[in-house]
Amino acid sequence: MRKLIIDADTGSDDAVALLMAYRNLSESEILGVSLVSGNVPLNQAILNTIYVNELCEVNIPIHKGASKPLERDYIEVHESEEANKIALSYKNTSTSAQHVHGVDGLGDIGLRPSTEKISDVSALDFHKKILSEETDVEIVTLGPLTNIAKLVLDSPELLKNIKHCYIMGGSSNAFGNVTKFAEYNFWVDPEAADIVLNSGIPITVIGWDPSLLDAMIDEDKVNEIEKIGTKYSKFTNEIQVVLREMIKDIFGHDGYDLPDPLAMSVFLDEEIIAEDVVANIRVDTRDGMTRGGCVIDFFNLEPEAKKVRIVQRCHQDMFYNLLKKSLN
Repeated sequence: MRKLIIDADTGSDDAVALLMAYRNLSESEILGVSLVSGNVPLNQAILNTIYVNELCEVNIPIHKGASKPLERDYIEVHESEEANKIALSYKNTSTSAQHVHGVDGLGDIGLRPSTEKISDVSALDFHKKILSEETDVEIVTLGPLTNIAKLVLDSPELLKNIKHCYIMGGSSNAFGNVTKFAEYNFWVDPEAADIVLNSGIPITVIGWDPSLLDAMIDEDKVNEIEKIGTKYSKFTNEIQVVLREMIKDIFGHDGYDLPDPLAMSVFLDEEIIAEDVVANIRVDTRDGMTRGGCVIDFFNLEPEAKKVRIVQRCHQDMFYNLLKKSLN
């Protein structure tokens, strides 16, 4: 059985990705979930993850990780106008994405877990313990890469025990969702992203571009998910309410995108990948317009640089079918 660590900043799409992993436990043993500030502050990510555990009736250990990026300030932002102002100020500050996911990260529909108890073991100590005892461990990351970068910097000798790391982040076509160039997870902590991508860990990157193209749940699919009629399908639609309103305001149609569930789907079944390329990625760590953007060596101009697999397109029908199967 595959051995899996999930690293998340649990907002509305992370929650669905966790649900998919939990609903496919026959595929892997989930060793634990480590959490990081990103979509929501760390303490809110903890509450959201406990809620998903309770919803799915699992007892997966939860470990508290980084509350801020490696080298940057991190602040809560609840309104789109404020978030855009900070992002376009090009300063050394990162923000939450609560204007996208809701203040509580789950659509502000009043969901709270029955307990707040989690493991006393920190994310870093959890990662080190697992990788000291196990080999062929796989990791799926759904948020900023701060926790994994801390592992790389602290214990590089343990990285050989990571079989593969599936990363939701970045963009291979210079199309961002925070600025013109940057996807959110890499923008929040570009230093961490650059460290991890060039660590030598075997990596598959599932960025914003295939998510936008192949993991969009349109109005028809929203209705289909509603008709599944389980607590999981109801939860999936309801927690996207803030994101759906934002998409309707910007694009004029109902629906939502699911980047983190797409990354989890690639872990569960790599046949979902339709197009990919292998190349080195450097992440721009400078403050400015291109902060968090990906500089990709498609032409192998630096042949000695560390390479990662970059997913460019996925099979939409396979992703959607796996999502529906998980919600039944």
